[in-house]
Amino acid sequence: MTNLDKSILKTLIFFDIFDYPLTAIEIWKWLYRPGEKYRLSQVKHALSGSQDLSDKIETAEGFYSLKGRIHNFFRSKHNNNLAERKFSKAVRLAKFYRFIPFVRMMAVVNSLAYSNAKENSDIDFFIITAKNKIWLARFFTIFFVRIFGLRHKQESNRDAFCMSFFVEEDYLNIKNVMLHNKDIYMPYWVQQMMPIYDPDGLYGKFLQANSWFRDYLPNSYGNQFSKEVKANFWSRLSGAVFKFLSSPPIINKWSDNVYRQVQSRIIDNNLKSLVNVDTRVIINEKMLKFHANDRREMFYRKWREKISKIIKPKAGAAA
Repeated sequence: MTNLDKSILKTLIFFDIFDYPLTAIEIWKWLYRPGEKYRLSQVKHALSGSQDLSDKIETAEGFYSLKGRIHNFFRSKHNNNLAERKFSKAVRLAKFYRFIPFVRMMAVVNSLAYSNAKENSDIDFFIITAKNKIWLARFFTIFFVRIFGLRHKQESNRDAFCMSFFVEEDYLNIKNVMLHNKDIYMPYWVQQMMPIYDPDGLYGKFLQANSWFRDYLPNSYGNQFSKEVKANFWSRLSGAVFKFLSSPPIINKWSDNVYRQVQSRIIDNNLKSLVNVDTRVIINEKMLKFHANDRREMFYRKWREKISKIIKPKAGAAA
């Protein structure tokens, strides 16, 4: 089996964890750590001409999956339709949040970014905030989804908004949240995020600051959302007024500290026990990350188990 064949399989195996088949272009774009650059034509040739691959994958209507898993193609089409509805809700919220001056970029992440959302999936956001305003940004983004009943409910996460990852605009490199040698998920997470509000071009700066993800996904490139929310005169004017009222210049530092203290006191006790213990829950003045149910190690374990069954690498071989 060639190195390209192995990289194709490793890529398909990762997405199979999420029941997500890929087109040839997607396989090339998300080709995991191939060790050298491959052209799209080479990937297509391997998919159609490699005997080693033909024994392990199957195709339907231009989508590829592991052998016996092509039924995920039909599920993926259904999930794609669900994603359209969820994206519409994300856009409506972003149109509202553009009036909050501390929110400088919003991106959809996780399953919805792949248009692979399930019926009960929530809508996850990654938010870049203004410098020194991360606690204000979190306070107002969460406050508004709370008062409108749009956060998680015990009985269902369906279409709930999850605001659990914030960084400031001068702290864009998030490589420090990688799990050492056990994190295939994070490079894909960085690459697949879908910006829906980006008035100052911070998404491009974010990708540049996190160019390390190309060590894992050398063919990948940034995303562009056709319905991206734009700032306008009224959002900028209202934002200036909002900023003055919520954080008056004369008591700027004092008011910012109040927002931090209030939120620190009401953080769930389960989260408090995990703060800065590892990369699940991070709280500092530049990053707020609340992922108590961090499943990256589980994803890595499943991925490695499937690799050992399907590719059967030599003992001691690295992923």
